[in-house]
Amino acid sequence: MWFEAGEFRLLKDRQSHGDYCWINFDLWRDVDQFRAATPARYACPGDGSALTTIRYGGSSVSVDVCSRCRGLWLDHGEFQAIVAWLRTKVDSETVGDYLKDVREEFVELFTGQEGLRTGLRDLASVLYLLELRFAVQHPHLAAAADSLPR
Repeated sequence: MWFEAGEFRLLKDRQSHGDYCWINFDLWRDVDQFRAATPARYACPGDGSALTTIRYGGSSVSVDVCSRCRGLWLDHGEFQAIVAWLRTKVDSETVGDYLKDVREEFVELFTGQEGLRTGLRDLASVLYLLELRFAVQHPHLAAAADSLPR
């Protein structure tokens, strides 16, 4: 399946009612995360240049990308594998990790790295997941907080 630049993020963001939208892993944004593997056996459907196989973020999933148009080619099962990795990432975050994510979302929101609407949506998602993680990691504190008058 071929995705033009930006299309994959839209599809990823729709998964799990938007719980993954805050995970801003952009294959082109963080050079430290960009790990080229091998030249792919495919050519870009958009411009015909050779695709490069890279690892998707911290996952073990390899995807094929075009360095010219920034399109993304996913083989059968790779989208499901990426969603499974995202689910694992969300489930394994600690309260501290989510607090760090909240800080990063605030920085992105106020520096204008994302649009206001997207930034607010991402921040709301992280805050919601932080609330859930806090309740799991600190059930007694969460119960005490819920019993306080509003």
